[in-house]
Amino acid sequence: MRALITASFDPAARARLERLMDVVHEDWKERGAIHFDGAEFAAHIRDVGADVLIVEADLVHAEVLNACPLRMIGCCRGDPVNVDLALATAKGIPVFHAPGRNADAVADLAVAFMLMLARRLPAIQEAFGGGKVRLDSAADFLAVYTGFTGFELGERTVGLVGLGAVGREVARRLLPFKARVLAADPCPADVPSGVTLVELDDLLREADIVSLHAPLTPETYGLLSRARLALLRPSAFFINTARAHLTDEDALYEMLRDGRLAGAALDVLTDEPLRPGNRFLGLPSVIVTPHIGGATVDVVRHQSTMVVEAIEHYLRGERPRWIANPAVLDGRV
Repeated sequence: MRALITASFDPAARARLERLMDVVHEDWKERGAIHFDGAEFAAHIRDVGADVLIVEADLVHAEVLNACPLRMIGCCRGDPVNVDLALATAKGIPVFHAPGRNADAVADLAVAFMLMLARRLPAIQEAFGGGKVRLDSAADFLAVYTGFTGFELGERTVGLVGLGAVGREVARRLLPFKARVLAADPCPADVPSGVTLVELDDLLREADIVSLHAPLTPETYGLLSRARLALLRPSAFFINTARAHLTDEDALYEMLRDGRLAGAALDVLTDEPLRPGNRFLGLPSVIVTPHIGGATVDVVRHQSTMVVEAIEHYLRGERPRWIANPAVLDGRV
């Protein structure tokens, strides 16, 4: 067998895979491009002679699946949206993936946002970095001290919208801070000890900080509507490290602009990539980052290890833990 890896991949995981097959690695980030053209990508796979394909962003649709005799596909994503899963299943090709690969990374960022908002760190940085503050007297210092007084997470109510892999990790990080943690999720797989399940509208009314961790599905599109956002208290903070289309972004912007929310931190926006003129960048109460929730070197290690472990199990005749189309293993195709 020969594997073509176009994903970012951990060297230790690659070494494990090389014990099982030949490996050609072409990191899409180093290449600076994504394979969008299916016919071109298929020709390249055939030129390499690969029958195992591991991707992260490249498209694996009909032109690839019909032209290449693939035995396995690894997708270094939680949801293999770039792979035609139905066609791969029909062809009997197992698709291994990496659910929760970035759960720790995104959870870290969400909690970092909470702390930054609670302690007013962006405003402090802007004030001192821009030369707007002078500390020439005790009165000056007291004015700064009072003006930048924040709050502790302990005994504040944090509401998590979604209790999947990321939401659970955020909850586990918050509990040692002595925060009260509420969660709204219609069918949670697991509820960490210390987390209270509530209805979404009740969560929005009660929370001092609301953090989104729901997947984007037809049912959750626009979940935080204008009417629901209006349930938030003016003193509340809003964090989104999940998907922009979970919210009515126009309504959110208006509430922040008009002071009907204390602040927000947004890692996802409807207009991406983030551009200098984005309207949220002009709001002093808002932290904006360019969709970097999963941007850690550790995520690469997680995704690589998960895919390689799945391949190892499969080749040993065992059932892989992370397979997106289990029907292939169950003989239902």
